[in-house]
Amino acid sequence: MKKLATSLILCAAAFALSATMAFAEGSAETPIVTTLLADGSTNTWTQADLIAALQLMNRKYHRDVETPDGRKSWHGALVAQIVDTNALVKIERYADGTEFAFPFTTPKSTAPTPASKSANVPTRLVAARARRAAERETTNIVTVVVTPDK
Repeated sequence: MKKLATSLILCAAAFALSATMAFAEGSAETPIVTTLLADGSTNTWTQADLIAALQLMNRKYHRDVETPDGRKSWHGALVAQIVDTNALVKIERYADGTEFAFPFTTPKSTAPTPASKSANVPTRLVAARARRAAERETTNIVTVVVTPDK
């Protein structure tokens, strides 16, 4: 939870700083915000620094939420999973109320390919399988004449 709280604080700070950034006067290299580091020293941010930091956080967030552990890290525990068969979507709801929707996908075929059928198979068996496949494709007509017993 500490990691989640830190992430939320950083997000809130970034939002507040971005609002400040919109009204700041001067160039991209003019210091517009000063923050305190853990050791008590100050850190000066320029508009370019803030933009770079927000872009970095945005990329990290989108990378993290691709996995269940990442979504849990940012949004807390998974509290509900809803499967909507009409919309063909699964919805995951997390502790902070954030929802992620995952559309259904068609399953990949598990049928063996011709190459995998013959991998590590003796040559004679491969030939026998080929003959049998050819036999299945050949049409044989059998005529049966039934005569009554006298």
